Amino acid sequence: MKTKLIKKQSLIIASGVFAVLIVAAIISFVFFFNPQRTFTITETYKITSASGSETYLNVGLSESGGYQEITDFLVDGVDDYTIEDYDGWRELTALIPSNDSEVVIVISYTVKLNRNAEPWDGEDLDEYVLPQQYVDSDNAEIIKLSEQLRGTDDYETAQNILNYVYKTIKARSETLVNATQLTASELLETPVGVCADKVILMTALLRADGIPARKISGLVLSVPLKKVVDWSHPGGSHAWVEFYADGEWHFADPTWNIFDKSDTTHLSYGTYETSMNSDFLQNRYNEIKKAGFFLNGPMSAPLRFTVYSTDENATVIPRADATFSWFR
Repeated sequence: MKTKLIKKQSLIIASGVFAVLIVAAIISFVFFFNPQRTFTITETYKITSASGSETYLNVGLSESGGYQEITDFLVDGVDDYTIEDYDGWRELTALIPSNDSEVVIVISYTVKLNRNAEPWDGEDLDEYVLPQQYVDSDNAEIIKLSEQLRGTDDYETAQNILNYVYKTIKARSETLVNATQLTASELLETPVGVCADKVILMTALLRADGIPARKISGLVLSVPLKKVVDWSHPGGSHAWVEFYADGEWHFADPTWNIFDKSDTTHLSYGTYETSMNSDFLQNRYNEIKKAGFFLNGPMSAPLRFTVYSTDENATVIPRADATFSWFR
């Protein structure tokens, strides 16, 4: 009788251990070994404007390419809209019905993020070796440093630059709202910052060496996803770099020390500029104002949208939600 009891207990323990191992294997696959992750993102914009006014919603969106695939794109709540493609991102502009009532616009799409995606083809655009705002790759100190980091080829040089930036730029301890963005050369003197600062310095050093590079803005979609409220997103704002070597584009994140191997968390919005003080956004806002509109709700990250209207008192309440599909 005692022997049977021991065997039964042993069987229960073995079954429990087996179940734990199965669960651990599933978790390991989902979080560490699965080749891709799939998310469904829904952006909701509740807009109210006076009857007879002219009101527009402009939204920056992701597009497929490199290490991600965007599918099942849907727009609900408005019929009059256009979509334009830019450098790694898309832009939707919708004419919003103005009738003193709240109009709800819903934009949804599926995102597949690939792990260790292969480098991808693309044009080696001349603009990505030129200086630009904040990226002063023509600065003498930047050029001197890039020469010191030069490797045997462009690929090795890019890796040397990422390692340098990762180790040199220390994380900023305080949170600053609309802080003045330092240039790459200023970051050499004050090596403290966030992801955007590391990206600016890495991009400048690459371009100074003649290696095409572009700043990428985007989101980090980590599991479990963050809880959201109005004016927020379950993904966190982030920035990284894409560089061109050996005839292909490559992924690099100098903040997380990831070189040439995408993970399943980075959702790219291409070269969309998120700094509210950037020439890109300031020029856009100035053009809107010159056309006789009021800016009623611009936001550059984590949601990327602008509502502008001839009604100065028009309002917008944005929100983004996301769900994660375990095995899709």
